[in-house]
Amino acid sequence: MQTGLFHTRIQATTGLLGAPVLTLDLLVNTVQKKVSGVARVFKSTYPSVNFFADVWGDYSKAQLHPSTEGHIILSLTGNPSGPTSQIAATFHLHGILGLDWASGFASYKYCYQGNWQDVQHATVSQASIPHPEPVPHHPVPLYAVAVQQAQSSGDLAQLKAVVRQGEQQLASSDALRSALQQLNAEIARLEAR
Repeated sequence: MQTGLFHTRIQATTGLLGAPVLTLDLLVNTVQKKVSGVARVFKSTYPSVNFFADVWGDYSKAQLHPSTEGHIILSLTGNPSGPTSQIAATFHLHGILGLDWASGFASYKYCYQGNWQDVQHATVSQASIPHPEPVPHHPVPLYAVAVQQAQSSGDLAQLKAVVRQGEQQLASSDALRSALQQLNAEIARLEAR
């Protein structure tokens, strides 16, 4: 069991084909035994469901059987706007999880398009937390204004300087190489005058 403040992502599903899948992104405060986060219920089969709610609640530790290590008893409530809003609750969950927050069972209900849906005895498992792919850094050319000014003034030296600068920064991209070739063709055309 972790202590302090930590994030966990868990899923709850009955395992039936076409059944809704609940994903909970939770921030757990072990000092105050409070939980907050978001709940998403997704079902792709007809009638499809794409439900979202801010959730909050608390948990306690319990030893349900003397031969077990213990469990987490989790209780959550939610609505679209958070605990301080005056909007009625649209989500409730009661679950029994392992101390690792990665396994267990939960029953929950949610109100979607005015109708309450009830899901009993869904199996809880750890959901993967994708790490964002690093975005490669590509310099972004901001030469359009400089090129237009050089073309309109006929200042060939300025246009050549802009093109050289672009070539130095962006020579690795095929699309940009093509654009630079077009600029070089424009320089040749201006020089021919």
